[in-house]
This record gives sequence, C-alpha cells and structure tokens, in this order.
Amino acid sequence: MEKQARKPIRQKDGLVKRGAKWAYVLRILDPVTGKTKQKWIGGFDNEKEAKVARDKARVNVSTGIYISPSKITVQEFLDRWIELHALSLKPSTEAGYRVNLDSYLIPYLGKIPLANLRPSHIQKFYADLRREGNKDDKPLSAKSVQNAAAVLKKALQYAVDVDGLLVKNPASRVPLPKGESQHNETWTASELQLFLEEITDHRLFAFFRLSSYSGARRGELLALRWDDFDSENKRITISKNRVKSGKEIVEQNSTKGGDGRRIVSLDDRTVEILKAHRKRQLQERLLAGSAWIETGYIFTRENGEPIDPDTPSQLFTRLRLNLGLPSQRLHDLRHIHATELLRAGVPLHVVADRLGHRDAMVTATIYAHVRADQAESVAEIFAKAVK
Repeated sequence: MEKQARKPIRQKDGLVKRGAKWAYVLRILDPVTGKTKQKWIGGFDNEKEAKVARDKARVNVSTGIYISPSKITVQEFLDRWIELHALSLKPSTEAGYRVNLDSYLIPYLGKIPLANLRPSHIQKFYADLRREGNKDDKPLSAKSVQNAAAVLKKALQYAVDVDGLLVKNPASRVPLPKGESQHNETWTASELQLFLEEITDHRLFAFFRLSSYSGARRGELLALRWDDFDSENKRITISKNRVKSGKEIVEQNSTKGGDGRRIVSLDDRTVEILKAHRKRQLQERLLAGSAWIETGYIFTRENGEPIDPDTPSQLFTRLRLNLGLPSQRLHDLRHIHATELLRAGVPLHVVADRLGHRDAMVTATIYAHVRADQAESVAEIFAKAVK
C-alpha cells in the first residue's frame, strides 16, 4: 500500500495555520554557510497575533538585531533589556531595577531559555522568594516580591511587544503573592511636637522641621540651595532631587511625580528656623576656614559638603529611639503633614500639589484612611451647616 503524499503547507505571506495554532516563517542568515534558511515560529492563537509577531521579527532581522527565541536565556535577555531600557530611566529607578535583576530574577530564572519560560516557573520563583528570598535565606516580604515581579513583568512585556521573542507574557498570568500590610500608624500631632521640641539644639533640627512642615521628600530637601529659599515671601522652590543610585549620589533636575517644579509655602516659625539655620551654617563656615567647601546647599555637613541621603534617615531612627517614640520612618513625616492637612479640611487637590503628586488620585489612594474618618462625621457637618 502506497503512502499518501503529505499535503504541502499553504502559506499566506509567511503565515500558516497548523491545527488550532498559527505560525510564521522567517528567512535567517546562516553564519556558517552564508545562505538564508527558513525558521518557523509558532504557538499563536490567531492570525493577527502571528502577523504582528512576524512583522516585528522581520524588522529585527533587517536591522541585524534579531535573536532566535530558542537561542537566548532569560539572563541574556534581561542583561540586554536593562542596557537598552536604562536610557529612559532615572538613575534611582535604574538602580532599583538592577538590584532586583542581580539579587532575584537572574539567580532564580536566568538559566532558563526564554522561549521555555512558563507561568509555573514564575509562580515557583515567587514562592521561593517568599520562603528564602533574601541574602540570609529568610522570607522576603510580599511587597519586595511584588517589586521584583513588576520588573519581571515589564521586561517580559518588552520581549512580547518590541522584540517579538515571546507570544505572550507568562508573568501576566501569575497572581502576585499577598501578605499582611506593614503599615505604621503615623504619629499624632503631639508626638511630632515632642520629637521636634527635644531635638531643637541639633544641627539638623531645621531639616526635620522643614520635612514635617512642608511635606517635601528627603531627596528634595537635600537638593535645596539657599537660592531656593525666599524668606520674604515665606516659601521654598522645589525643582531637584538628590538620590542614591547604587553607590553613587546623583542630583536629578526634576522631582518624583508632579511637574518637576513646585513652590511650597512656609509658616512664620519655619521661616525663622531656616534663618537661624543659615546663621549657624555661616558660623560653621568660619570655623572650617579653608577646609570649607562651598556648595550652596541649605543642608550640609560641617565642612559644607552635601549630606549623604542615608544620613537623615539613620539619624531620625536614632533620635526616635532615644526618645522612646513609636516606630516611624523619616518618610512618614511627609505622611503626617498630608494627614493633618486633609483632616483639617484642606482640599485634596491642594494637598496633592503641595506633596508633588502629578495626579490627585494618587493622594486619594494613599490617604484613603483619612477620607474614611471624614466620611463618618460628614453627616453631622452637613446638618450643622444647614441648621
């Protein structure tokens, strides 16, 4: 009995349907023979998906940057992705991405061929991080795992949308690990006042006063120069941000969120404290003599050099512990500022602008607990207003 001849595959502009799936064909240059050969890439659910992937792959082939999905590992892809993506990132964001790549993504997933990466690999990756994710083989917090997952998902989406190395993003189908929210209650107004009263004589007292009374971020305060302080009109202009990028300290010509520049009004007492801080700095300059390094920053070391961004945070923790005050981060002074303004009835959009949030919905989400408190009393407020 003669075998039936196999039906030829019918192509339509390099596309073909095989069973329930679609595939496309490329002509790839063989570096050994110098001739082109066919390469089929399949697994697409419909013709449109296959066509989009084919077009991206053709562009990459024509520009000489095509990489076969079966030839590249997750590590090779991530290394290439971060180098290209770094051009569009702020230094601090890039540093955060690289920490996640070097500490988690590459050690756990790097050896897997990118084309073979499955949702099950990623789900196990999340579970392993939760059990033994940090350097001491101790559980990693859900928030830290979510940060690593966000970087992975973003990188793999690039492999889908731009490089055409994947048909679908395997990370998009894996639920993120959940954990208990580690939220510290913000200090009360009296606790904040106690803290400030007890550190009045500290040389960086003005920093903590301005932090809690302006709502500015740590890096924004450290980037302030005396030219940004307008004592006559009682305000500061925030337009820069000093942050750590790995081991380096960089000054960004924009701030996180917002429009990159904002004017923040100050109360009379804070203005007087900044003036006193200026006098103290001038005295330090006289004592330092030729060792003084003029930088123009409001907050400096004793020789005029800018302060390391970690210093205020470490100092805040030490001072708080010495005073026996509840657990709190330096960044929480910003939260106290916003919380008290909202409780006092300051409109949401005004608070958002003062904090440097681009969208008031960001403010609304972060401080939803304040809105819930206000909702409980709003009925009585309306009744009293009408009466």
